[in-house]
Amino acid sequence: MKKSVPEKYKNRPETSLATALLSATFATLMCYPLDTVRRQMQMKGTPYNTIFDAIPGIVERDGLVGLYRGFVPNALKNLPNSSIKLTAFDTVKTLLATGQKELDKLIQENEEKTS
Repeated sequence: MKKSVPEKYKNRPETSLATALLSATFATLMCYPLDTVRRQMQMKGTPYNTIFDAIPGIVERDGLVGLYRGFVPNALKNLPNSSIKLTAFDTVKTLLATGQKELDKLIQENEEKTS
Protein backbone atom coordinates (compact mmCIF):
# COMPACT_ATOMS: atom_id res chain seq x y z
CA MET A 1 0.00 0.00 0.00
CA LYS A 2 2.74 2.45 0.93
CA LYS A 3 4.59 1.93 -2.33
CA SER A 4 1.64 3.41 -4.22
CA VAL A 5 1.60 6.62 -2.13
CA PRO A 6 3.27 9.67 -3.73
CA GLU A 7 6.68 10.46 -2.26
CA LYS A 8 5.67 13.79 -0.71
CA TYR A 9 3.00 12.07 1.44
CA LYS A 10 4.97 8.98 2.55
CA ASN A 11 6.34 10.34 5.83
CA ARG A 12 3.14 11.89 7.12
CA PRO A 13 1.41 10.22 10.09
CA GLU A 14 -2.07 10.54 8.57
CA THR A 15 -0.83 8.71 5.47
CA SER A 16 0.53 5.96 7.69
CA LEU A 17 -2.84 5.73 9.48
CA ALA A 18 -4.79 5.64 6.20
CA THR A 19 -2.59 2.96 4.64
CA ALA A 20 -2.72 0.96 7.88
CA LEU A 21 -6.52 1.16 7.90
CA LEU A 22 -6.72 0.04 4.27
CA SER A 23 -4.27 -2.80 4.88
CA ALA A 24 -6.13 -3.97 7.97
CA THR A 25 -9.45 -3.80 6.11
CA PHE A 26 -8.10 -5.84 3.21
CA ALA A 27 -6.59 -8.43 5.56
CA THR A 28 -9.83 -8.69 7.52
CA LEU A 29 -11.87 -9.13 4.34
CA MET A 30 -9.59 -11.94 3.18
CA CYS A 31 -9.42 -13.79 6.51
CA TYR A 32 -12.93 -13.29 7.85
CA PRO A 33 -14.53 -16.27 6.06
CA LEU A 34 -12.03 -18.60 7.76
CA ASP A 35 -12.88 -17.01 11.11
CA THR A 36 -16.58 -17.60 10.42
CA VAL A 37 -15.88 -21.25 9.59
CA ARG A 38 -13.80 -21.61 12.77
CA ARG A 39 -16.60 -20.20 14.92
CA GLN A 40 -19.19 -22.42 13.24
CA MET A 41 -17.06 -25.51 13.79
CA GLN A 42 -16.56 -24.65 17.50
CA MET A 43 -20.30 -24.57 18.18
CA LYS A 44 -21.79 -27.59 19.93
CA GLY A 45 -23.88 -29.79 17.70
CA THR A 46 -22.29 -28.51 14.51
CA PRO A 47 -22.74 -30.77 11.48
CA TYR A 48 -19.26 -29.86 10.19
CA ASN A 49 -16.27 -32.12 10.79
CA THR A 50 -13.70 -30.39 8.59
CA ILE A 51 -13.21 -27.05 6.94
CA PHE A 52 -14.03 -28.73 3.63
CA ASP A 53 -17.47 -29.65 5.03
CA ALA A 54 -18.05 -26.27 6.64
CA ILE A 55 -17.41 -23.89 3.74
CA PRO A 56 -19.82 -25.55 1.27
CA GLY A 57 -22.34 -26.09 4.07
CA ILE A 58 -22.35 -22.41 5.08
CA VAL A 59 -22.51 -21.27 1.45
CA GLU A 60 -25.37 -23.71 0.74
CA ARG A 61 -27.31 -22.62 3.83
CA ASP A 62 -26.68 -18.83 3.77
CA GLY A 63 -25.00 -18.05 0.44
CA LEU A 64 -21.63 -16.34 0.14
CA VAL A 65 -22.91 -13.62 2.47
CA GLY A 66 -23.01 -16.27 5.22
CA LEU A 67 -19.21 -16.39 5.24
CA TYR A 68 -19.21 -12.70 6.19
CA ARG A 69 -21.91 -12.88 8.86
CA GLY A 70 -20.94 -10.48 11.67
CA PHE A 71 -18.27 -8.72 9.63
CA VAL A 72 -19.41 -5.13 10.32
CA PRO A 73 -19.41 -5.36 14.15
CA ASN A 74 -16.09 -7.22 14.00
CA ALA A 75 -14.60 -4.58 11.70
CA LEU A 76 -15.85 -1.71 13.88
CA LYS A 77 -14.22 -3.36 16.87
CA ASN A 78 -10.92 -4.51 15.33
CA LEU A 79 -9.99 -2.16 12.49
CA PRO A 80 -9.23 0.91 14.62
CA ASN A 81 -7.10 -1.23 16.92
CA SER A 82 -5.20 -2.83 14.05
CA SER A 83 -4.61 0.43 12.21
CA ILE A 84 -3.34 2.16 15.37
CA LYS A 85 -0.95 -0.75 16.01
CA LEU A 86 0.38 -0.63 12.46
CA THR A 87 0.76 3.16 12.61
CA ALA A 88 2.58 2.98 15.95
CA PHE A 89 4.90 0.30 14.54
CA ASP A 90 5.63 2.42 11.49
CA THR A 91 6.29 5.52 13.60
CA VAL A 92 8.64 3.69 15.96
CA LYS A 93 10.44 2.12 13.00
CA THR A 94 10.96 5.57 11.48
CA LEU A 95 12.17 6.99 14.80
CA LEU A 96 14.63 4.14 15.25
CA ALA A 97 15.96 4.57 11.73
CA THR A 98 16.39 8.31 12.31
CA GLY A 99 18.12 7.65 15.63
CA GLN A 100 20.48 5.17 13.99
CA LYS A 101 21.40 7.71 11.30
CA GLU A 102 22.12 10.32 13.98
CA LEU A 103 24.21 7.83 15.96
CA ASP A 104 26.24 6.92 12.88
CA LYS A 105 26.76 10.61 12.14
CA LEU A 106 27.99 11.28 15.70
CA ILE A 107 30.34 8.29 15.59
CA GLN A 108 31.78 9.49 12.28
CA GLU A 109 32.27 13.02 13.65
CA ASN A 110 34.01 11.65 16.76
CA GLU A 111 36.31 9.46 14.64
CA GLU A 112 37.22 12.49 12.51
CA LYS A 113 38.04 14.54 15.64
CA THR A 114 40.23 11.83 17.15
CA SER A 115 42.09 11.17 13.91
